[in-house]
Amino acid sequence: MRYKVQRIYIEIFVFLLIFLSFFSIFGGYLENIPEKIQIIPLMLSALSKGIFLSIFILVGFLLFTFVFGRVYCSYICPLGVCQDGFIRIWSKIRKKLRFSYNPPMKTLRLSILALAVISLFSGGLYFIGWLDPFSFFGKIVTYMFKPLFIFSNNTVDLLLRKLDIYFLSSMEYPEIHLLNLIPFILLLGLLLLFTIIRGRLYCNSVCPVGTFLGLISTRPLCRINIDSNRCSSCGLCEGVCKAECIDSKNKRVDESSCIRCFNCLSVCPLSAINYVPFYKVEEGDSEVENVSGISRRKFISYGASLIAFTGINLFFKKNPEPEKGTPPTPPGSGNLSRYIGKCSACYVCVNNCPTNVLKPSIIHYGIKGAFIPHMDFRSGFCEYKCTVCSNICPTGALLPLTIEEKITLQIGTSLLKKDICVVFTENTDCGACAEHCPTKAVHMIPYRGLLYAPEVNNSICVGCGACEYVCPTEPQKAIIVRTNIVHKKIEKGICLPPVEEKEELEIEEIEGFPF
Repeated sequence: MRYKVQRIYIEIFVFLLIFLSFFSIFGGYLENIPEKIQIIPLMLSALSKGIFLSIFILVGFLLFTFVFGRVYCSYICPLGVCQDGFIRIWSKIRKKLRFSYNPPMKTLRLSILALAVISLFSGGLYFIGWLDPFSFFGKIVTYMFKPLFIFSNNTVDLLLRKLDIYFLSSMEYPEIHLLNLIPFILLLGLLLLFTIIRGRLYCNSVCPVGTFLGLISTRPLCRINIDSNRCSSCGLCEGVCKAECIDSKNKRVDESSCIRCFNCLSVCPLSAINYVPFYKVEEGDSEVENVSGISRRKFISYGASLIAFTGINLFFKKNPEPEKGTPPTPPGSGNLSRYIGKCSACYVCVNNCPTNVLKPSIIHYGIKGAFIPHMDFRSGFCEYKCTVCSNICPTGALLPLTIEEKITLQIGTSLLKKDICVVFTENTDCGACAEHCPTKAVHMIPYRGLLYAPEVNNSICVGCGACEYVCPTEPQKAIIVRTNIVHKKIEKGICLPPVEEKEELEIEEIEGFPF
């Protein structure tokens, strides 16, 4: 019983840490919590940055799994905690919710793992983005938890304001495109269906992380042991096993599927099930289920399929060509090809962006970059001295940047469309773009008489999108940001634009006016 209680407390604590990390609650070292304790982000970051630390933590997880079994799946995985919560809610609705032993679908789980590994190393992360439990959880936060969180915050804020208490502030609801929402709803529906019918079926048949850890925990040093002398084969342990890995009839446990929820230990009336080191498993007690391989014919057919999948991935890995309307990639990504090959679409950056410029894409970066975050300058702009997204990215798709590096990084350049700008088309004053440009790349110059018009100096433009965001023309913007497929570095040292001199001159004239 104590194992189950400990598991519940630890998984709730870890879940809250990961969940709150999506809402800019933490700072400093704590903001990198997802990166430090998630398997696939650790693998991706090991290939991008901090290779020694990432490998050290990853190896630590694997050794821990080899010793204690798949503790990770119940204690640390946020998607696993979500499934446990739904199982608990569903068990309250359906009073007699019981599970039963089902042999693992070895061929399916190994095939999905192989495809995930190929995707991981061949640059096609669109496959992993929907199967990685952390990325899937990130989508749940973005499309479900965040709107609920904002609704709760705004409701409480409204009530407090009526009492003249201004402790909170109102938050804007995220813009969710229908084409992003449809695949998420379908996959979430499948996940919930799997959970209702077969418990942790997703974890033991679909999740590549679960399969990977299952291979390591086939014969762990600490095992779930069924004492055959005490066991009466009543089936209570089998009925509460969410992983469906206990065969009570044959008194056998499939260690590769056991997620260490310890429900079985708490329900056994005869204390016939215990969690012990392997050397305490006596002869005649439960045996670890043998994980057999697949037939030669199946091996050849699946091998051919994997080779074909590898070819597709390598085709998609080709450097993308710049296309009209392709949005800039976030700071720290380096270039479009690298960004697409590293981003798993977990949306940590989307939820932590203070200006809401990062949005889940549809096919803004093409099919190979579907659903990864893009920069939408109609919704926000990239804060000049902000480095949140690059420092919180768990996969290394965005490399950490200092403020000094950020302010000299050019992710795009501004393009002024004079045939749309109201200064040129309507001969009216408008300097919104120049007013909000942090580097003065957009500045005002004399145009007609006392009228001043915007001009762009792209040698000092960083592509932050502030000019495009504030431009008042609709439906098209008079000034837009063109993408740098490969990010560039600009020099500092900016002279004040002519508009500053004009303002100073006008002030002197007013001060010298006789009235």
